[in-house]
Amino acid sequence: MSVHRDIELMAAGWDRRFEADVSRLDEIVQMYTEMGYEVTTSETVPDDFGPDCAGCAIAASCQRYVVVYTRTPVKEVVESGR
Repeated sequence: MSVHRDIELMAAGWDRRFEADVSRLDEIVQMYTEMGYEVTTSETVPDDFGPDCAGCAIAASCQRYVVVYTRTPVKEVVESGR
């Protein structure tokens, strides 16, 4: 995830939630969708985890993670005037 992409998503109304293991992604998307949010994801890059993870022996397993973003559906934002 580049900082540029993060800024673009946030400018479009997306809130960065957290990094999640792809094995739990369906569950996460379902949960946020049921709460009324739109959900999108982006692949992670080493910068998403910070310097403490740089020397981690299991850093390769972090490639199984994605960044989860949510936002209130655009239609609801327009109708409410937010």
